[in-house]
Amino acid sequence: MFFKFKLPFSKKSAKSKPTVLVTGGTGFLGSHIISQLLEKGCVVHATARSASKLRSIFPPTTSEQLKVIEVPSLTSDHSLALQGVDALIHSASPIFGEGVSGQDLYSGAYEGTVSLVKQAIKAGVTKIIVTGTFVNLFDADFQAAFGTRVLTEKDFGSITPETIDLNNDGMRVYQEAKTLADKTIWDLARSNLKVDFTVLLPPAIFGPQLSADVTLTSSPSSLGTNGFIQMLFAPEYPPIPIGHMIDVRDAARAHVLALTTPPVAGRPKRFIISNGTFLWKDVAALVKKRKPELASRLPKETSVPGPQTSAPMDTTFANEVLGMRSYIPQEETFIEAVNVVLHWEKKFGPSRL
Repeated sequence: MFFKFKLPFSKKSAKSKPTVLVTGGTGFLGSHIISQLLEKGCVVHATARSASKLRSIFPPTTSEQLKVIEVPSLTSDHSLALQGVDALIHSASPIFGEGVSGQDLYSGAYEGTVSLVKQAIKAGVTKIIVTGTFVNLFDADFQAAFGTRVLTEKDFGSITPETIDLNNDGMRVYQEAKTLADKTIWDLARSNLKVDFTVLLPPAIFGPQLSADVTLTSSPSSLGTNGFIQMLFAPEYPPIPIGHMIDVRDAARAHVLALTTPPVAGRPKRFIISNGTFLWKDVAALVKKRKPELASRLPKETSVPGPQTSAPMDTTFANEVLGMRSYIPQEETFIEAVNVVLHWEKKFGPSRL
């Protein structure tokens, strides 16, 4: 069955297979997006720093549907990848962590995003979908994320180009660069009315890794946010204050749904996609129940988890317009994430934890 667009993105007939450019093809989220697009019959252009790695994730039978383009960085020229493209899904982003500078984060998350969106507009792409993050909804002090006020897709952090400081810690620079990119996209939307923009705002993403034998490396960073689950295998609870989550398969599904979601008159298509909140203590209890052999590796009974983001988030807009009316159960998501961590340990050894 072909994946039919409802809007005239190109001169192609409505029955032809659309061509979609997906960035970050070897990434945790990007690979799932590509997989779902291929299942829908789309033709996919996918970018990655390693073309051979990206090709090895997907079976040879997809070679006619999948065109792989190697790009050295997020700020690179994407003109080749954009040729003949109907829609862009920009899911690639740098991840804060050891060895990643504030400039690296800013260049990738802000400059790379804005540059690519401008290149897509110039290339005639009229459907642009960008992966943001729910931290774009509040300031770097995270106070609103721990509050009781309901956050909606209309909320933005107060960051401006003049206030960003690349010498701050990586998490803060990442948040501010992503927020600034989000704001700039909507500035571009106001001056490019023929382009249909969507920004998706997922929280922490967990779940199964596509082609784990290929995508997982000896570096724990290859686990992505599943690495937070890896931190449960310690005497104390993870020092991670994030308490909102979504399954990677649901996050990918939201991007695919966005392709056929028409413009909404007078309202930016900015969607919060979230499966609610969770507590680390509950995740540990779930792992102990479902995988009792891991009980001795979990935080000790006297360990007290730190606070986690818990603000209510209104997902009504995503439900009604995007069609995100159901989510994969949290228990399934977290067990899948544990399985990814165990696969990594089996491949590279728990001594690397």
